[in-house]
Amino acid sequence: MKKNSVGVGIVGKTSVSLAQTKPARRWFHPCLFLCEPSRRRGRFQTCPYMEFSSLRCDQPILSVFVNPHRSLFFVFFFLCFFLQACSPKGKNEEYGGAFFMPPADKDTLVLYDMRDPPTLDPARSWAVLDGRLIGLVFSNLVRFDHEAEIQPDLASVWSISADGKQYTFHLKPQAKFSNGRPVAAEDVRYSFERILDPKSASPSRWVLERIKTIDVIDPHTLSLTLDKPFAPFLGLLAMPAASVVPREEVERCEREDIPFGEQPIGSGPWLFKEWQHDQYLDFDRNDEYWDEKPNIPHLRIRIFGSPFTAIAEFETGNSAVIDPVPEAEILRWKTHPKWNSYTALTPLLTTDMLVFNCKRVPLDQIHIRRALCQAIETALVLECVREGAGIVATGPIPVGLAGYTPDKKPFPYNPQAAKNVLASSDLRNREMRLLLPAAENFVRSIGEVVQAEWKKIGLSVRIVQVEWVTYRRMLREGDFDVAFRNWFADYPDGDNFLFPLFHSSQLDAGNFSRFQDEEVDHFIEQSQLELNEEHRTELLRQVNDLIYEKAPALFLWYRAKYIVSQPWLKQYTEPLIFNGTRFLKERIEPPDRDAIQ
Repeated sequence: MKKNSVGVGIVGKTSVSLAQTKPARRWFHPCLFLCEPSRRRGRFQTCPYMEFSSLRCDQPILSVFVNPHRSLFFVFFFLCFFLQACSPKGKNEEYGGAFFMPPADKDTLVLYDMRDPPTLDPARSWAVLDGRLIGLVFSNLVRFDHEAEIQPDLASVWSISADGKQYTFHLKPQAKFSNGRPVAAEDVRYSFERILDPKSASPSRWVLERIKTIDVIDPHTLSLTLDKPFAPFLGLLAMPAASVVPREEVERCEREDIPFGEQPIGSGPWLFKEWQHDQYLDFDRNDEYWDEKPNIPHLRIRIFGSPFTAIAEFETGNSAVIDPVPEAEILRWKTHPKWNSYTALTPLLTTDMLVFNCKRVPLDQIHIRRALCQAIETALVLECVREGAGIVATGPIPVGLAGYTPDKKPFPYNPQAAKNVLASSDLRNREMRLLLPAAENFVRSIGEVVQAEWKKIGLSVRIVQVEWVTYRRMLREGDFDVAFRNWFADYPDGDNFLFPLFHSSQLDAGNFSRFQDEEVDHFIEQSQLELNEEHRTELLRQVNDLIYEKAPALFLWYRAKYIVSQPWLKQYTEPLIFNGTRFLKERIEPPDRDAIQ
């Protein structure tokens, strides 16, 4: 293709014109989007750091400096690159430059999070952030592996009664807490009852609330009896809230008026060492661990607070990964001549969606909601705001879980048909409110694209972007017409994307769409009771497809993320579920010289 030709990108089966009347100028986009005729970016020249359509392919770079706060950001951004380019080369040039130098401390794996975890106490755990770290210090009856499959942990074997109500577990006799005491069946009962006790006000009580009785049969055997069968129950037992804690250590902390989450002691492969809030958490390898031990002696989780700080620390070799790569940086890393070999796209058990308030007229009508879905070309939006990091969704259950329908087709993009359906709708006579959280930059871009596309079919949309606490309150109170929502798997089962979000009993919990449908409720309930795996998968598929057709939400995509790892980090892989790794196999070794030339 010649430089002055009109570029056409292909997104699925959609042709997108990138230039209409004149060639695009090749200006360096400050967020690393290269404006070239060959790029497929198309109609939505959108960037998480700019207003919608504020930078087009035929505009010079100075057009972005319209906001003083953004100007300061870009000055800082370019200064960092200038200093980096001018810095002297390190003595380890044999490894391909400073970026590839092995760390001086090969005994410490340095990772990071954006925020301080709220707690390391399983009874107080409620988020992915703390749940991942709890899995390092504590053990469960069962656990998830990298592929989100159930594996033995404290329990060596277990059995399930024919009616699906009773689970009997046999504990490993060699399992012990890091204080030296063996783990006993009584510890499991104490840990579970601690969470189930209403006085504890545990935010994760729902994980174990199906348990009717806990019976200790002998020091290494116990049985759990449910009030009724629940097919995904084993997955709940692998969650952070179901971690087993030593009673004497919890009570010691209570006597000393110290939160147990500040001095956690468990039976996992890592020992908690130190927590400097908003700076780092340190863990040491548990050399007395009774199962596979970590390869690396020490683990540090730094708290960066900003993805750009994380990138800067990675580039200077002070951390082992960038996880995830920010949307604005994806293009740079996946096309970098050296780093692209260490950049990987990994799927997430996450569904992004725009939920409709099904209690508001006329959004209580299926044909209105479906028309709104048809007015958005989801595949193109995914390309534009997330660099294609995801798969277009055809229901709530994401790829990788039973119930996902691989051959299901999304609603056809047909704005004219949508416009015809909405011609006599009350939506044309009032302003729709689109609620967004302020947490993630790309969410604003989604909102602006949707706002622009719905404007083309005659709808007026006002974006309401608020901080997290207000956002959650407005969701609970139904103070919106449409709202962005993403759902991460608590446990890797299709039910986790159905019951909390769309069952009628969850109107005061997670069903923020206020969607109620007897048929959907029936299929969800049947899938929870069905113990035959094949039959249950078919039930999950039926309800997944049914929900998509009834459109309580515009299902956008199943999210994926890009991760960059250092050449000297070996055996690092991202698990499918957030607590599916305990960092056991990772190693720090000099990179292969030939691989980085």
